[in-house]
Amino acid sequence: MQTDMEVHWREPRNWGAWGLYFAADDPRLWVPKREPGMGWTVNLAHPKGGPILISMLLAPAVLSMVVIALVHGTGAACG
Repeated sequence: MQTDMEVHWREPRNWGAWGLYFAADDPRLWVPKREPGMGWTVNLAHPKGGPILISMLLAPAVLSMVVIALVHGTGAACG
């Protein structure tokens, strides 16, 4: 017997492009991806889902800017 969460997870309408998951009735923040063994994804319908996705997308850019600022701030020669 499937749990309510499994029913939401199996519903094709809850899955969008690029494996994005959006199910307001599923209380989980993190859910397994549709392909077994491929990891986890964020439930964008969860109140914390959007901010977490944005943070994950912005983190590499912010980290890159910090590294660049530190390298140029030390007077290291580039190029």
